[in-house]
Amino acid sequence: MYPRLTRSRSYGVGLLAIATLVLTLGSAFAQQDSPRRFSRRPYLSGPDDPEYRAMRGTIKMGETVIIECPGGADAELGPGVVPEPSQTKRRYSRFGGPFLLEDVKVGDWVAIKIIDVKPGPYGYTNNWGPLRGPWRTIAPVKDGMLLFEPDFAIPVRPMVGTIYLKSAAATPGGAGAWDHGGNFDSNSIRAGSTVYIRAQFDGGYLTVTDTHAYQGDGEMTGTGIEIDADVTLQVTKSPHHFPTGGAVVETADKWYTNGVGKTWEDAVKIAWSEMVYLLCYLHDTTPEYANRMVGALGDALPGYTAGNGNMRGFDHRSPYVTMQIGIPKELKRTGKKWRVGQEP
Repeated sequence: MYPRLTRSRSYGVGLLAIATLVLTLGSAFAQQDSPRRFSRRPYLSGPDDPEYRAMRGTIKMGETVIIECPGGADAELGPGVVPEPSQTKRRYSRFGGPFLLEDVKVGDWVAIKIIDVKPGPYGYTNNWGPLRGPWRTIAPVKDGMLLFEPDFAIPVRPMVGTIYLKSAAATPGGAGAWDHGGNFDSNSIRAGSTVYIRAQFDGGYLTVTDTHAYQGDGEMTGTGIEIDADVTLQVTKSPHHFPTGGAVVETADKWYTNGVGKTWEDAVKIAWSEMVYLLCYLHDTTPEYANRMVGALGDALPGYTAGNGNMRGFDHRSPYVTMQIGIPKELKRTGKKWRVGQEP
């Protein structure tokens, strides 16, 4: 017979204490590493609710947070729902801002790094355009695919339509975007990009909203795939002091400047001028050479360009369009000057 092995009661209590300590420390580290989440719930009672559009909180410099952004309809979407404002009840979600940015002062350039955009299960799309009137339909998202009836599917391409700091001045004509940011609806503002905006108030007052599961360049019907989404972002002070009047966007491969105007031409001119300033700053060059690079290499990309396009000849109350100019980050100066016929 084998001898019976026994352990003392104190030994067992010691193991239990160690296990409890490990679990406690693990939970503490997990909480420390987990970003703060700002939920759109609990829903508000309506536009007269004291918390409607109230300050959501303070974000520290270098902090990563998750903001639950309500979709364009701000309604519970799903099977059988007609996503028309007259047919759905508004939830009155808590908004994606404003957030006070700690230590930000007037004139500081704020860097907002978009880490992730995770869309919800149901969005909607608009069927506006020259062939149809404004009829909205549900668009589900499943396993990373955006679905359209009867059998169309495409991988999601989430983006943030609206991002801005508080403006010190009213925007002309009620335009949805200006130098402080706004409703750019540009596909460059997605996971992996950084949006630079100059603060016009102490504290900045950041707002992020209007998330899309997918949007074509131009948002021609006036909507993308409007959908609830969780936006993970990090806010820091930028080391750059850009010479541009408006926001700058940086992606892995390009720099973008933004233009807002009543027409495409007006918006392109602003984005073009802003990019000339930006290239002078980035490459220590003259406006003449910078303008040459913009004209030869620049991509003119529409953001929101519906404007009056869907109004069938009637004027929209505040038509505007947004455009971006993108320049590849591969552009560089070699430091070896040359002339035609004397190429290095």
